[in-house]
Amino acid sequence: MVETIVVAVFVIGICTFLFTNFLPLIADYERVSEYDNVDTKYKAHEIRKMLLREFDKDANLTSIFSSHISSNTGYYRYQNYSEEVGDEVVVKNRLCSLLTSPNYCNKLLSTDYLNVKEIIVTPFKLSNFKGIVKDNQDFDRSLREYVEYLPDYSKYSSRYDSYYRIIVAFNDGRFSNIEVHYDLG
Repeated sequence: MVETIVVAVFVIGICTFLFTNFLPLIADYERVSEYDNVDTKYKAHEIRKMLLREFDKDANLTSIFSSHISSNTGYYRYQNYSEEVGDEVVVKNRLCSLLTSPNYCNKLLSTDYLNVKEIIVTPFKLSNFKGIVKDNQDFDRSLREYVEYLPDYSKYSSRYDSYYRIIVAFNDGRFSNIEVHYDLG
């Protein structure tokens, strides 16, 4: 009887140890599985390609990065908004209004194609942006967690100074980011 109790306590102890160590690991995997998966990376890449094509057409579009970011404490949010077009309500993104092909941009970001909720443009080094987002209730909790998850590359002094980061939040709760290197000078 004593041996059975000792073995049962031992087995319960091992099961408790395994449960307490694997449960957080599974929860972390489920959370991170919505970050930067292959599908969202391709979608972010399409947005980057669209922006770079637009920059080649119109040199004044560098304000998407330079002046907007410097005037807004290190980042700029391009959020969706609704607009009535005739009898129909159409969702548009503020980024598209700056481009030379706004109809193409709005169509690409729509729920029919990329399903984008908002786009945030920041410098590639995220140390300042992480500080802004950390306790800012204007950002969703899930977006704050995603930004905290991202590496900020602050230890590289000047390597990434001319790089920008596009953070894309999708309507289905997933996130992705991609760098954009565009020489503004």
